[in-house]
Amino acid sequence: MNEIVELLQQKAGLSPDKAQEVATAIVGLIKSKVPSEFQGVVDQFLGGGSDAQAGSSALGGLGGLLGAAEGMFGSKG
Repeated sequence: MNEIVELLQQKAGLSPDKAQEVATAIVGLIKSKVPSEFQGVVDQFLGGGSDAQAGSSALGGLGGLLGAAEGMFGSKG
């Protein structure tokens, strides 16, 4: 999840504390939308597991999501 936090800081210009807060909220939302038996898979997919390729793919997808959401938080332009 540290990579997500870093991405939030870079793409949206958030402070480290705010980026951590937003990343936690995003992961919580995603996990709330999947059945409980798949929440471990979500953790692994978002970089919490040992599958580096899955984590990399997740960050690519989140990069697009964050790019779309950047306006909500303001850019550091």
